[in-house]
Amino acid sequence: MRKKELFLTALVLFIIVVPVAQAEKPLIFSTAPTHSTQKTLEIYQPLVDYLSEVSGKEIEIRTATTFIDYNNNLQKDNYDIIFDGPHFVGWRMEKFGHVPIARLPGYIKIVIVIKKDSNITSMEQLTGQRVCSFPSPNMLTMAFFEHFTNPIRQPVPIPARGFKGLEKCLQRDDIVAAVLRDKMWAKMKNKDQYKILFAPDTAYPERTFSLSPSIDAATRKKITYALLSRQGQEYLQNLLTTFKRDRLVPARPNEYKDLGLLLVPVWGFYN
Repeated sequence: MRKKELFLTALVLFIIVVPVAQAEKPLIFSTAPTHSTQKTLEIYQPLVDYLSEVSGKEIEIRTATTFIDYNNNLQKDNYDIIFDGPHFVGWRMEKFGHVPIARLPGYIKIVIVIKKDSNITSMEQLTGQRVCSFPSPNMLTMAFFEHFTNPIRQPVPIPARGFKGLEKCLQRDDIVAAVLRDKMWAKMKNKDQYKILFAPDTAYPERTFSLSPSIDAATRKKITYALLSRQGQEYLQNLLTTFKRDRLVPARPNEYKDLGLLLVPVWGFYN
């Protein structure tokens, strides 16, 4: 009788404890904090809900309010599904084995613009000069500073928010240059007041979705298909409208090789 009671007790404990122990943790989605928390949820929540449905996995959004917070979580590998710049993708591929699966179409090129009456003729002359750029670790900014490897012979970055912020910053008397992307330069007002100092040929892939290697192959396939399928377009609409695109395209891992090195100057990624 005693053995039977012990058996029943053990069986009850097994039924209660095992499901809890085996319960899957939700997958965590995040993105670079280039929008407010409210706007981020507005853009991505419909998509995350859809990916949860098609993958059969619970997915939660974890927003970062600052790049310090975002960088810390990236460095701890706390995110499973991420949508951000190609330098972050390349770094995660190198450090943790993340896999890029889909991205915005097109490529990014940087353009260094100076005032038309400027006497500056080379990048070296920007050393010590005040240059408008997006705050670090924006990819355009990191690609610009890649040309100044000596930390004591670099331009002085003056952070600006958004394209309009860069335009306004460049108008200041104490500013000599601005770091833009090629499409910004093409749309810039009063272009006759400025000229291109440097426009390297290097092209970088657009913002990209990547997945942690902890996501199994079957789930990865479902998520990839959902992002690239016609049905998925409905749930991507907020994102596509925000970034002025009409679809996503497959991501090619070889396009991100060594791009993580752009993050060398940012504390915590390589030191």
